[in-house]
Amino acid sequence: QTIFNKPDLWRGASTSAGSNTTTTTDVFARLHRENGVPYVDGTHWHTRFGHLVTYGAGYYSYLNASIYSADLWNSCFAENAFSRKAGMAYWKQMLIHGGSKDPNLMLKALLGRSPKVDSFFQSLE
Repeated sequence: QTIFNKPDLWRGASTSAGSNTTTTTDVFARLHRENGVPYVDGTHWHTRFGHLVTYGAGYYSYLNASIYSADLWNSCFAENAFSRKAGMAYWKQMLIHGGSKDPNLMLKALLGRSPKVDSFFQSLE
């Protein structure tokens, strides 16, 4: 996913003189190599990957979901994934509301604070 979101960031960044000759194929090849993902020279698979065109800012929701879920897991379930107390709190603060309440408010109520990114970063180590 890192490779998929970097072109969006690259495209929005200011360009230096002469860099406008870089193709998207060049960018994807470089990003693959920089991130340790195999790349086959002479291909341009990204031109057939519709997510890059149709997702827009919604693509980043995957990253946000990972951040929130890591914080939720570490704060409520890491010590005991089968804790009835934690499960009931999750149900009462989040699930019971369905789509009728702001998810950010529900998460904040359950955690007792605003979400943090610390648990997500720890999961990457």
